[in-house]
Amino acid sequence: MLQVSQGAITKYKQMVDRMTAKAKGVIAKADQAVATVITTSEVGAASFLFGLAQGKFGGIAVVGIPIDLVAGLGLHILAFAGIGGKNASHLHAFGDGALASFFNKLGNDVGVSIRTPADEARIAKQRSGMKGELSGLTGGAALADEELARMVAAGRR
Repeated sequence: MLQVSQGAITKYKQMVDRMTAKAKGVIAKADQAVATVITTSEVGAASFLFGLAQGKFGGIAVVGIPIDLVAGLGLHILAFAGIGGKNASHLHAFGDGALASFFNKLGNDVGVSIRTPADEARIAKQRSGMKGELSGLTGGAALADEELARMVAAGRR
């Protein structure tokens, strides 16, 4: 006959309780990591899609306001109003992506507008040294503006 003491049972129960608590902590961290990846993906996807649409159509506006700004603010307002219920965080994430698209474009436009002749010379030098490289990953243009214009013109024929 197997005999187990009360002390042994208590000890094993405490071990199980500790392992259960640790497993719950690991699961909670994994859930948080997955939620972060989902949010980041939604923000990135929305920013990309609005940038793609703005690039393709040359700027979309609603009553003179860029669509990414309208959508970003609108999605946040809807989420704060309770639309989406427990999933309102997804509306916030897409709203953040739309706003990221708007502010990226705004920042780029301001940066271009404040370029100095020295900036232009540095950019031209960078572009000439990067022909044929994946320079888009470093912020430079992979194609010179003239090459891109020739490609667009050739595509219209």
